[in-house]
Amino acid sequence: MPRLAALLVLLLGTAAPAQPAPASRERQERRISLPDGASDPVPELRVAAGALTVLAFDAPLDRASVELEGRERFRLVDVGERILALEPAADLGPGERLGLRVRFSDSARPEQAAFVLATQPAAFDGRVQVFRRAQSIPALQAELAEVRAELASLRGRSEVASPAGLTLAGLLDENGVAARRIESQPAREMQSSLRVMSGFILRAPAWGVVSVDVMNSGKTPWAPTEARLTNSTGGVQVPVLGVRMKQPRIGPGEVGTILVEATSATWKAGTVFLLELMDETGTRRLLVPRVVL
Repeated sequence: MPRLAALLVLLLGTAAPAQPAPASRERQERRISLPDGASDPVPELRVAAGALTVLAFDAPLDRASVELEGRERFRLVDVGERILALEPAADLGPGERLGLRVRFSDSARPEQAAFVLATQPAAFDGRVQVFRRAQSIPALQAELAEVRAELASLRGRSEVASPAGLTLAGLLDENGVAARRIESQPAREMQSSLRVMSGFILRAPAWGVVSVDVMNSGKTPWAPTEARLTNSTGGVQVPVLGVRMKQPRIGPGEVGTILVEATSATWKAGTVFLLELMDETGTRRLLVPRVVL
């Protein structure tokens, strides 16, 4: 009972996980409904070592019915009346899937819930709300709340994304925006099978953005997670607000667009910077030696 009470506190958002989440992965919360038929795909749950994944069901569970493939590989498997908590001792291998099955204690249908567990590099499931039927009132209410939240987020973004919104936010003034092109990188300058094909730079008094189209000539996908902008003459780094991409990763033989956003452009216009883009392993990086901001 004390352990179950602790899990309830976690679900209410008033306590942190017992162990810190992996720094390289994003903790996500999801809502899923169980499949209607046996031919429908089985829901996938993303688990990670050092992170707690909690399933909250809308129906009571048969606590003795839990079947978990490779149970000995989990540091924690805790079943409550409507809650199932999992924590693997180590990440699952690439492409590895483990089965999970639990039965409900009442006589309603479906009688059981089945899942597959996997480890993904970008994110893990912190809390998953599981609905027995897709058209149940709690499921529809949760879906409506999620849609409303997305609409509110889109409205907020549209207010700032418009020229008027940028001006009101202080991101545009009478000085406007200066733009420069980035030329194609010569093949001899390729590093880690990565090459800049084209790009451009935008600079305003309050911000700077570097956009580059990168060709991946390697054999594995690539996605930058960190960027550095360093003054070529003084060696001073400019704080980078974030790295964004149009797609999750750049596959072999593909060209992807990467955007790097910098903070207030307090440096002199025309300053030359070195741009470094690195993946989460730090083993493959792209150097753009002449970025003029």
